Amino acid sequence: MKKLKVKAFKSSDTIQPIETDINRHKSTGTNSCNHLITQSLSHLITSKAAAFTLAEVLITLAVIGIVAALTLPGLIKNHNEKAWSTAKDLWEKKLTETVRRMNIDGVMTGHDTTEDFMNTFKNYMKVIKTCDNNDINKCYSPKIVQTGSDSEPIEVETSDLKTAENLGNDWGTNTMSFVIADGTTVIMAYNPNCAYADPIEDTGSQVSCLGFMVDVNGKKGPNRVGDDIALKGQISLSTCDNPIGDMCWSTDFAANTAINTCGPGDSNNYCSTNYWAGAKKACSDMGMELPTRAQLVQLANELYVDSSGNAVEIAYNENVGSLKVKDEYKDNPPLTLDYDYWSSEDVDLVYAYIRYFSTTDTTGSDRYWGDKGYSTRRAICISN
Repeated sequence: MKKLKVKAFKSSDTIQPIETDINRHKSTGTNSCNHLITQSLSHLITSKAAAFTLAEVLITLAVIGIVAALTLPGLIKNHNEKAWSTAKDLWEKKLTETVRRMNIDGVMTGHDTTEDFMNTFKNYMKVIKTCDNNDINKCYSPKIVQTGSDSEPIEVETSDLKTAENLGNDWGTNTMSFVIADGTTVIMAYNPNCAYADPIEDTGSQVSCLGFMVDVNGKKGPNRVGDDIALKGQISLSTCDNPIGDMCWSTDFAANTAINTCGPGDSNNYCSTNYWAGAKKACSDMGMELPTRAQLVQLANELYVDSSGNAVEIAYNENVGSLKVKDEYKDNPPLTLDYDYWSSEDVDLVYAYIRYFSTTDTTGSDRYWGDKGYSTRRAICISN
Protein backbone atom coordinates (compact mmCIF):
# COMPACT_ATOMS: atom_id res chain seq x y z
CA MET A 1 0.00 0.00 0.00
CA LYS A 2 1.28 3.44 -0.96
CA LYS A 3 1.50 6.08 1.65
CA LEU A 4 0.07 9.52 1.17
CA LYS A 5 2.52 12.33 1.48
CA VAL A 6 1.20 15.35 3.32
CA LYS A 7 3.07 18.60 2.98
CA ALA A 8 3.59 20.28 6.23
CA PHE A 9 2.83 24.01 6.45
CA LYS A 10 5.41 26.28 7.82
CA SER A 11 4.54 29.13 10.07
CA SER A 12 5.58 31.53 7.34
CA ASP A 13 3.08 30.13 4.86
CA THR A 14 -0.26 31.94 4.39
CA ILE A 15 -3.46 30.17 3.73
CA GLN A 16 -5.22 31.51 0.60
CA PRO A 17 -9.02 31.28 0.65
CA ILE A 18 -10.54 29.07 -2.00
CA GLU A 19 -12.12 31.27 -4.73
CA THR A 20 -15.56 30.49 -5.98
CA ASP A 21 -16.05 30.14 -9.70
CA ILE A 22 -17.69 33.51 -9.84
CA ASN A 23 -14.93 35.23 -7.88
CA ARG A 24 -12.33 33.61 -10.04
CA HIS A 25 -14.04 34.91 -13.20
CA LYS A 26 -14.36 38.30 -11.62
CA SER A 27 -10.62 38.39 -11.03
CA THR A 28 -9.99 37.62 -14.68
CA GLY A 29 -12.74 39.93 -15.98
CA THR A 30 -14.74 37.05 -17.48
CA ASN A 31 -17.70 36.74 -15.14
CA SER A 32 -20.03 34.34 -16.99
CA CYS A 33 -23.20 36.26 -16.04
CA ASN A 34 -21.83 39.63 -17.03
CA HIS A 35 -20.39 38.11 -20.14
CA LEU A 36 -23.77 36.66 -21.10
CA ILE A 37 -25.52 39.98 -20.63
CA THR A 38 -22.99 42.07 -22.44
CA GLN A 39 -22.73 39.60 -25.28
CA SER A 40 -26.50 39.39 -25.79
CA LEU A 41 -28.19 42.75 -25.34
CA SER A 42 -25.39 45.19 -25.97
CA HIS A 43 -24.00 43.05 -28.74
CA LEU A 44 -27.36 43.02 -30.56
CA ILE A 45 -27.76 46.73 -30.10
CA THR A 46 -24.34 47.65 -31.36
CA SER A 47 -23.89 44.92 -33.98
CA LYS A 48 -23.95 46.29 -37.54
CA ALA A 49 -25.18 42.96 -38.91
CA ALA A 50 -28.43 43.04 -36.83
CA ALA A 51 -29.65 46.51 -37.87
CA PHE A 52 -31.10 48.13 -41.02
CA THR A 53 -29.47 51.13 -42.52
CA LEU A 54 -31.52 54.23 -43.29
CA ALA A 55 -31.10 53.53 -47.00
CA GLU A 56 -32.46 50.01 -46.61
CA VAL A 57 -35.51 51.28 -44.72
CA LEU A 58 -36.21 53.94 -47.33
CA ILE A 59 -35.88 51.45 -50.18
CA THR A 60 -38.29 49.05 -48.43
CA LEU A 61 -40.83 51.81 -47.86
CA ALA A 62 -40.51 52.88 -51.49
CA VAL A 63 -41.19 49.33 -52.72
CA ILE A 64 -44.21 49.02 -50.42
CA GLY A 65 -45.49 52.35 -51.72
CA ILE A 66 -45.12 51.30 -55.35
CA VAL A 67 -46.91 47.98 -54.76
CA ALA A 68 -49.71 49.77 -52.88
CA ALA A 69 -50.05 52.35 -55.66
CA LEU A 70 -50.40 49.57 -58.24
CA THR A 71 -52.84 47.35 -56.34
CA LEU A 72 -54.99 49.62 -54.16
CA PRO A 73 -56.85 51.43 -56.99
CA GLY A 74 -57.96 48.11 -58.47
CA LEU A 75 -59.03 46.77 -55.08
CA ILE A 76 -60.95 49.96 -54.29
CA LYS A 77 -62.61 49.92 -57.73
CA ASN A 78 -63.72 46.30 -57.31
CA HIS A 79 -65.00 47.00 -53.82
CA ASN A 80 -66.98 50.02 -55.00
CA GLU A 81 -68.50 48.16 -57.94
CA LYS A 82 -69.66 45.33 -55.69
CA ALA A 83 -71.03 47.78 -53.12
CA TRP A 84 -72.91 49.78 -55.78
CA SER A 85 -74.31 46.63 -57.39
CA THR A 86 -75.54 45.35 -54.02
CA ALA A 87 -77.08 48.72 -53.19
CA LYS A 88 -78.87 48.88 -56.56
CA ASP A 89 -80.29 45.40 -56.01
CA LEU A 90 -81.49 46.46 -52.57
CA TRP A 91 -83.17 49.57 -53.98
CA GLU A 92 -84.90 47.53 -56.71
CA LYS A 93 -86.23 45.11 -54.08
CA LYS A 94 -87.44 47.95 -51.85
CA LEU A 95 -89.18 49.70 -54.73
CA THR A 96 -90.71 46.51 -56.11
CA GLU A 97 -92.04 45.54 -52.67
CA THR A 98 -93.38 49.06 -52.11
CA VAL A 99 -95.20 49.07 -55.45
CA ARG A 100 -96.56 45.58 -54.75
CA ARG A 101 -98.03 46.68 -51.41
CA MET A 102 -99.44 49.87 -52.90
CA ASN A 103 -101.00 47.84 -55.69
CA ILE A 104 -102.58 45.41 -53.24
CA ASP A 105 -104.00 48.35 -51.26
CA GLY A 106 -105.36 49.88 -54.46
CA VAL A 107 -103.38 53.14 -54.15
CA MET A 108 -100.82 52.70 -56.91
CA THR A 109 -103.05 54.17 -59.62
CA GLY A 110 -105.32 57.19 -59.91
CA HIS A 111 -102.83 59.99 -59.20
CA ASP A 112 -102.76 63.02 -61.49
CA THR A 113 -99.28 64.30 -60.61
CA THR A 114 -95.97 63.08 -59.27
CA GLU A 115 -96.51 65.24 -56.18
CA ASP A 116 -99.86 63.59 -55.52
CA PHE A 117 -98.32 60.14 -55.93
CA MET A 118 -95.43 61.01 -53.55
CA ASN A 119 -97.88 61.96 -50.81
CA THR A 120 -99.11 58.35 -50.84
CA PHE A 121 -95.72 56.77 -51.63
CA LYS A 122 -94.26 58.20 -48.40
CA ASN A 123 -96.68 56.08 -46.39
CA TYR A 124 -95.10 52.90 -47.83
CA MET A 125 -91.38 53.76 -48.03
CA LYS A 126 -89.38 55.57 -45.36
CA VAL A 127 -88.74 58.91 -47.09
CA ILE A 128 -86.88 61.41 -44.90
CA LYS A 129 -86.86 64.37 -47.30
CA THR A 130 -88.65 65.42 -50.50
CA CYS A 131 -87.82 68.22 -52.95
CA ASP A 132 -90.00 69.50 -55.80
CA ASN A 133 -88.67 69.99 -59.32
CA ASN A 134 -87.56 73.56 -58.57
CA ASP A 135 -85.28 72.35 -55.76
CA ILE A 136 -84.11 68.95 -57.02
CA ASN A 137 -80.52 69.64 -55.95
CA LYS A 138 -81.50 69.95 -52.30
CA CYS A 139 -82.07 66.18 -52.35
CA TYR A 140 -79.86 65.08 -55.26
CA SER A 141 -76.34 65.69 -56.57
CA PRO A 142 -76.16 68.94 -58.62
CA LYS A 143 -74.26 67.25 -61.45
CA ILE A 144 -74.00 63.71 -62.82
CA VAL A 145 -71.91 62.11 -65.55
CA GLN A 146 -73.31 59.86 -68.25
CA THR A 147 -72.07 58.47 -71.56
CA GLY A 148 -73.03 60.51 -74.60
CA SER A 149 -73.98 59.29 -78.07
CA ASP A 150 -70.31 59.31 -79.10
CA SER A 151 -69.36 57.27 -76.01
CA GLU A 152 -67.68 60.29 -74.46
CA PRO A 153 -68.72 61.18 -70.89
CA ILE A 154 -70.90 64.27 -70.60
CA GLU A 155 -71.85 66.26 -67.52
CA VAL A 156 -75.54 66.84 -66.83
CA GLU A 157 -77.08 69.45 -64.55
CA THR A 158 -79.72 67.59 -62.56
CA SER A 159 -81.62 70.84 -62.00
CA ASP A 160 -82.58 70.54 -65.69
CA LEU A 161 -84.31 67.18 -65.11
CA LYS A 162 -87.66 68.72 -64.30
CA THR A 163 -90.09 66.57 -66.29
CA ALA A 164 -90.83 62.91 -66.92
CA GLU A 165 -89.61 63.44 -70.47
CA ASN A 166 -86.13 64.16 -69.10
CA LEU A 167 -86.16 60.60 -67.76
CA GLY A 168 -87.24 59.19 -71.11
CA ASN A 169 -91.02 59.13 -70.60
CA ASP A 170 -93.57 61.39 -72.32
CA TRP A 171 -96.08 61.44 -69.45
CA GLY A 172 -96.64 65.18 -69.08
CA THR A 173 -95.72 65.22 -65.38
CA ASN A 174 -92.97 66.85 -63.34
CA THR A 175 -90.19 65.12 -61.47
CA MET A 176 -89.49 65.18 -57.74
CA SER A 177 -86.40 64.19 -55.79
CA PHE A 178 -86.29 62.54 -52.39
CA VAL A 179 -84.00 60.84 -49.89
CA ILE A 180 -84.79 57.55 -48.13
CA ALA A 181 -83.55 56.45 -44.72
CA ASP A 182 -80.41 54.63 -45.92
CA GLY A 183 -79.14 57.75 -47.75
CA THR A 184 -80.20 56.69 -51.26
CA THR A 185 -81.33 59.67 -53.35
CA VAL A 186 -83.89 59.44 -56.15
CA ILE A 187 -85.35 61.60 -58.91
CA MET A 188 -88.76 60.17 -59.85
CA ALA A 189 -91.65 60.84 -62.21
CA TYR A 190 -95.14 59.32 -62.12
CA ASN A 191 -97.34 58.27 -65.05
CA PRO A 192 -100.99 59.37 -64.55
CA ASN A 193 -102.03 56.53 -66.88
CA CYS A 194 -100.42 53.97 -64.60
CA ALA A 195 -102.33 50.67 -64.58
CA TYR A 196 -101.54 47.36 -62.91
CA ALA A 197 -102.92 43.85 -63.06
CA ASP A 198 -105.15 42.79 -60.22
CA PRO A 199 -102.74 41.40 -57.59
CA ILE A 200 -105.05 38.51 -56.72
CA GLU A 201 -106.70 37.55 -60.00
CA ASP A 202 -103.68 38.59 -62.14
CA THR A 203 -105.95 40.13 -64.75
CA GLY A 204 -106.12 43.53 -66.37
CA SER A 205 -103.69 45.73 -68.26
CA GLN A 206 -100.22 46.73 -67.17
CA VAL A 207 -98.81 50.16 -67.99
CA SER A 208 -95.52 51.49 -66.63
CA CYS A 209 -95.98 53.81 -63.69
CA LEU A 210 -92.61 55.17 -62.61
CA GLY A 211 -89.44 56.51 -64.14
CA PHE A 212 -86.52 57.19 -61.84
CA MET A 213 -82.83 57.90 -61.52
CA VAL A 214 -81.36 56.53 -58.30
CA ASP A 215 -77.99 57.36 -56.73
CA VAL A 216 -77.25 54.60 -54.24
CA ASN A 217 -74.60 56.53 -52.29
CA GLY A 218 -76.31 59.91 -52.20
CA LYS A 219 -74.27 62.96 -53.10
CA LYS A 220 -70.94 61.14 -52.79
CA GLY A 221 -68.95 60.56 -55.98
CA PRO A 222 -68.50 59.50 -58.65
CA ASN A 223 -72.16 60.34 -59.50
CA ARG A 224 -71.83 58.46 -62.78
CA VAL A 225 -74.61 56.61 -64.58
CA GLY A 226 -73.66 52.93 -64.63
CA ASP A 227 -71.61 53.16 -61.43
CA ASP A 228 -73.42 54.54 -58.39
CA ILE A 229 -76.34 55.85 -60.50
CA ALA A 230 -78.97 53.73 -62.25
CA LEU A 231 -81.43 55.28 -64.69
CA LYS A 232 -84.73 53.54 -65.39
CA GLY A 233 -87.45 54.62 -67.72
CA GLN A 234 -89.80 52.24 -65.97
CA ILE A 235 -89.77 49.73 -63.16
CA SER A 236 -89.59 46.01 -63.76
CA LEU A 237 -93.35 45.41 -63.37
CA SER A 238 -94.18 47.50 -66.41
CA THR A 239 -95.48 46.59 -69.85
CA CYS A 240 -93.44 43.76 -71.35
CA ASP A 241 -91.99 44.18 -74.83
CA ASN A 242 -91.15 40.50 -75.22
CA PRO A 243 -93.67 38.28 -73.37
CA ILE A 244 -92.98 34.55 -73.60
CA GLY A 245 -95.34 32.34 -71.65
CA ASP A 246 -96.01 34.06 -68.32
CA MET A 247 -92.59 35.73 -68.19
CA CYS A 248 -91.21 38.96 -69.60
CA TRP A 249 -87.93 38.63 -71.50
CA SER A 250 -85.58 41.23 -72.88
CA THR A 251 -84.10 41.19 -76.35
CA ASP A 252 -81.05 38.93 -76.20
CA PHE A 253 -77.61 40.46 -76.57
CA ALA A 254 -73.96 39.48 -76.96
CA ALA A 255 -72.44 39.18 -73.49
CA ASN A 256 -69.13 40.73 -74.52
CA THR A 257 -68.80 43.40 -71.84
CA ALA A 258 -66.65 42.24 -68.96
CA ILE A 259 -66.27 43.35 -65.34
CA ASN A 260 -63.11 42.95 -63.28
CA THR A 261 -64.14 41.00 -60.16
CA CYS A 262 -60.64 40.00 -59.01
CA GLY A 263 -59.88 40.10 -55.32
CA PRO A 264 -56.46 40.25 -53.64
CA GLY A 265 -54.12 37.79 -55.31
CA ASP A 266 -56.53 36.95 -58.14
CA SER A 267 -55.30 37.39 -61.67
CA ASN A 268 -56.98 34.68 -63.71
CA ASN A 269 -58.99 35.38 -66.83
CA TYR A 270 -62.24 34.41 -65.12
CA CYS A 271 -62.11 37.44 -62.82
CA SER A 272 -60.08 40.05 -64.69
CA THR A 273 -62.47 39.75 -67.64
CA ASN A 274 -65.64 38.34 -66.10
CA TYR A 275 -68.25 38.32 -68.90
CA TRP A 276 -70.80 36.49 -66.75
CA ALA A 277 -70.68 39.33 -64.21
CA GLY A 278 -70.94 41.80 -67.08
CA ALA A 279 -74.13 40.10 -68.29
CA LYS A 280 -75.62 40.22 -64.79
CA LYS A 281 -74.88 43.93 -64.55
CA ALA A 282 -76.41 44.60 -67.98
CA CYS A 283 -79.66 42.94 -66.86
CA SER A 284 -79.62 44.81 -63.55
CA ASP A 285 -79.23 48.11 -65.37
CA MET A 286 -82.45 47.27 -67.24
CA GLY A 287 -84.27 46.51 -64.00
CA MET A 288 -84.20 42.80 -64.86
CA GLU A 289 -82.16 39.71 -63.99
CA LEU A 290 -80.32 36.89 -65.66
CA PRO A 291 -82.66 33.88 -65.70
CA THR A 292 -82.10 30.88 -63.47
CA ARG A 293 -81.54 27.44 -64.99
CA ALA A 294 -85.17 26.60 -64.33
CA GLN A 295 -86.32 29.77 -66.10
CA LEU A 296 -84.15 28.98 -69.12
CA VAL A 297 -85.90 25.63 -69.23
CA GLN A 298 -89.26 27.42 -69.12
CA LEU A 299 -88.11 29.32 -72.16
CA ALA A 300 -87.05 26.09 -73.87
CA ASN A 301 -90.39 24.43 -73.14
CA GLU A 302 -92.16 27.46 -74.59
CA LEU A 303 -89.91 27.59 -77.64
CA TYR A 304 -89.83 23.94 -78.73
CA VAL A 305 -92.10 21.06 -79.63
CA ASP A 306 -91.02 17.52 -80.48
CA SER A 307 -90.65 16.26 -84.04
CA SER A 308 -94.38 15.39 -84.11
CA GLY A 309 -95.42 18.86 -82.96
CA ASN A 310 -96.29 17.85 -79.40
CA ALA A 311 -95.46 19.91 -76.32
CA VAL A 312 -92.24 18.97 -74.52
CA GLU A 313 -91.28 18.80 -70.84
CA ILE A 314 -87.56 19.45 -70.55
CA ALA A 315 -85.80 19.28 -67.18
CA TYR A 316 -83.19 21.90 -66.27
CA ASN A 317 -80.42 19.27 -66.24
CA GLU A 318 -81.52 17.51 -69.43
CA ASN A 319 -80.13 17.54 -72.97
CA VAL A 320 -82.85 17.04 -75.57
CA GLY A 321 -82.55 16.64 -79.34
CA SER A 322 -84.89 15.98 -82.27
CA LEU A 323 -86.83 19.17 -81.51
CA LYS A 324 -88.24 21.90 -83.69
CA VAL A 325 -89.17 25.50 -83.00
CA LYS A 326 -92.88 26.22 -82.67
CA ASP A 327 -94.48 27.63 -85.79
CA GLU A 328 -95.30 30.91 -84.03
CA TYR A 329 -91.58 31.47 -83.35
CA LYS A 330 -90.12 29.94 -86.51
CA ASP A 331 -89.70 33.23 -88.39
CA ASN A 332 -89.15 35.37 -85.30
CA PRO A 333 -87.58 33.35 -82.48
CA PRO A 334 -87.48 35.09 -79.08
CA LEU A 335 -83.70 34.70 -78.92
CA THR A 336 -80.82 34.18 -81.32
CA LEU A 337 -80.37 30.45 -81.85
CA ASP A 338 -77.18 28.37 -82.01
CA TYR A 339 -75.68 30.09 -78.96
CA ASP A 340 -75.00 29.34 -75.31
CA TYR A 341 -76.87 31.59 -72.84
CA TRP A 342 -75.75 32.51 -69.33
CA SER A 343 -77.89 31.58 -66.33
CA SER A 344 -77.77 33.53 -63.07
CA GLU A 345 -76.40 30.50 -61.21
CA ASP A 346 -72.68 29.98 -60.99
CA VAL A 347 -70.78 26.80 -60.14
CA ASP A 348 -67.73 28.40 -58.51
CA LEU A 349 -65.39 31.34 -59.05
CA VAL A 350 -64.51 30.16 -62.56
CA TYR A 351 -67.68 28.66 -64.05
CA ALA A 352 -71.40 29.44 -64.35
CA TYR A 353 -74.25 27.32 -65.74
CA ILE A 354 -75.29 27.91 -69.34
CA ARG A 355 -77.92 26.53 -71.73
CA TYR A 356 -77.54 26.00 -75.44
CA PHE A 357 -80.41 26.75 -77.84
CA SER A 358 -80.40 25.67 -81.49
CA THR A 359 -83.07 24.97 -84.08
CA THR A 360 -83.19 21.26 -83.20
CA ASP A 361 -81.83 20.75 -79.67
CA THR A 362 -81.16 22.32 -76.29
CA THR A 363 -78.40 21.45 -73.82
CA GLY A 364 -78.20 22.31 -70.14
CA SER A 365 -77.06 19.44 -67.96
CA ASP A 366 -75.60 19.69 -64.47
CA ARG A 367 -72.16 19.50 -66.09
CA TYR A 368 -72.80 22.08 -68.81
CA TRP A 369 -70.76 25.00 -67.56
CA GLY A 370 -69.30 28.11 -69.11
CA ASP A 371 -65.98 29.73 -68.24
CA LYS A 372 -66.76 33.26 -67.00
CA GLY A 373 -63.81 34.59 -68.97
CA TYR A 374 -65.28 33.72 -72.41
CA SER A 375 -66.95 36.47 -74.43
CA THR A 376 -68.64 34.31 -77.07
CA ARG A 377 -71.88 33.66 -75.18
CA ARG A 378 -75.12 35.62 -75.22
CA ALA A 379 -77.51 36.73 -72.49
CA ILE A 380 -81.21 37.38 -72.16
CA CYS A 381 -82.82 39.07 -69.16
CA ILE A 382 -86.08 38.29 -67.40
CA SER A 383 -88.66 39.85 -65.11
CA ASN A 384 -92.08 38.78 -63.88
